[in-house]
Amino acid sequence: MSISEIGGGDLQEGQDLDFKRQIDFDKPETKTRLLDDVVAFLNRGPSRIIVGVEERDGRFDRFRPMTDNADKFALRVQTLIQDGITPTPDDVEVVPLHMDGGFILDIRIPRHPTGPFMNRLTGGYLIRSGARNLPIDPGMLRSRFVDELLWLRTLDELTAEEDARLAANNVVAPGRALRIGILPRDHFDHLRRPFTQEDHVRSSAPSFSEGGPGWFKVCEDGHQVLNHDFNQRGIERLFVRDDWFIHAHASFALYQTSGEGRLALHEFDLSVKRYLKDLSEFLMEQEIEGPFAVTLALKSLEETENFGAWFRNTNTVRTLRPQIVSFVDDETMIADFLRRVRQASVYG
Repeated sequence: MSISEIGGGDLQEGQDLDFKRQIDFDKPETKTRLLDDVVAFLNRGPSRIIVGVEERDGRFDRFRPMTDNADKFALRVQTLIQDGITPTPDDVEVVPLHMDGGFILDIRIPRHPTGPFMNRLTGGYLIRSGARNLPIDPGMLRSRFVDELLWLRTLDELTAEEDARLAANNVVAPGRALRIGILPRDHFDHLRRPFTQEDHVRSSAPSFSEGGPGWFKVCEDGHQVLNHDFNQRGIERLFVRDDWFIHAHASFALYQTSGEGRLALHEFDLSVKRYLKDLSEFLMEQEIEGPFAVTLALKSLEETENFGAWFRNTNTVRTLRPQIVSFVDDETMIADFLRRVRQASVYG
């Protein structure tokens, strides 16, 4: 963010931005308010605090540049943040922006999959809501203290249960399939509302295939979209449980092209990236925020006639273990999974 962008007047205080006139280290209440703001943003998402700006109705009014030693002042702010917040947010950046008459500060707060964060001076847990800092409600606070091993184990158990239920009830066609399990941290917030639809209104769902979105219908323990082929076999299913566990199944997601007879790895890569992006956007629309535990698997590769020749040494390719990510379309997680698929094939 540049000086000209800040001074342009288009920026509005809100869920990802706050303006501050100054930081007076001689006033304890000033330090407390700064830590409250940083804590609230850390518990919400990526954001910025600009110090050295007067605002009017939440918008830029004028600069109030500081004249201290810029590097020393920035280091002092950085130290206050690291010492005043638990767990320590090591990757918050405090960057001086130089201008005529002095400098202002750009405090850059990235998204954190860990937390919740607490102001050590007050013991307060806050979260940003619009342009205000609010106390975190008890249900959300409990969910943010969930043990990571319990979280990952719960995802594995729920995913295995749903896999078994699909197989036992012949819900989807047997054979190779992409399977995705997602468990947001919000699963552990018992006050979190379930996925619902308004009366006479059905919500559309992300679709792995290019045939267009399906529509959620009520099913046991939640809602699902189930798409069929011309033989009325279930080939794609997206299930959202009432407690926000998500199970996605796409039969024949990886295929052999007709004519060329090649393994369609390139098309599979593109479809996986698009589908996970669509799932991420769906979750944001539903106000389900990260982090998420995610597991990806390409299963039953040898159960289709002749297809096993493409994967001679394995019947399943999966993420080594469930990953905890800020967004379900995390680029590193997806790239690692797709690389494992390619390496497991004859092209590896």
